[in-house]
Amino acid sequence: EGVPEDISDPRFFTYRAALLLTVGRVEGASDDIARALKLDPFSSHAFALQAIIAVVQNKRERALEVAQKAVDLDPESSTARVALSYAQQSRFDLQAARDSVQEAVRLNPENGLAWARLSELWLSFGYLDRALEAAQKAVALNPNLAHTQSVLGFAYLTQIRIGNSQNAFDKAIKLDQAAPLPRLGLGLAKIREGRDKAPWSRDLN
Repeated sequence: EGVPEDISDPRFFTYRAALLLTVGRVEGASDDIARALKLDPFSSHAFALQAIIAVVQNKRERALEVAQKAVDLDPESSTARVALSYAQQSRFDLQAARDSVQEAVRLNPENGLAWARLSELWLSFGYLDRALEAAQKAVALNPNLAHTQSVLGFAYLTQIRIGNSQNAFDKAIKLDQAAPLPRLGLGLAKIREGRDKAPWSRDLN
């Protein structure tokens, strides 16, 4: 807010669009993406953000098309690869989605969100140890994101490390009071904790 109206750097608009998407303001984000593309029709980041929006709107073909364009425009962009992974997952191609994220991590090993995304996909394949390692890496790189903490919480939860999972979810909630995912995870952790403490729990394990 309060920035000049005559900004001519497309990176400002893609950055602001990403911030708007984190709080669910899709219309405002779409406007900023359009402004970014007007200034730079070859902005890989702008097309990557468009792909994420298309995934959320369940426009699978559009998402894949735009995400692939983002990668084609900048093959070295980890952001584009992560966007492509979401588009591929929306088409139930988990193998391709995992490959795209692994490439994103290779391109930018310091990208905490890419590591969190890789953790999610390892969980999808049932590789719980790998998922936990990737989630821990994500938090080590960026501990102040609710998403990385949430992913870590679920990675711990799948290994029945309830205390660790609750700590991660609590941190995520403190970082983003409006985020629903860590609250869901915390609820699941408490249910599991209650079940384990019940006198009949040993019969279920």
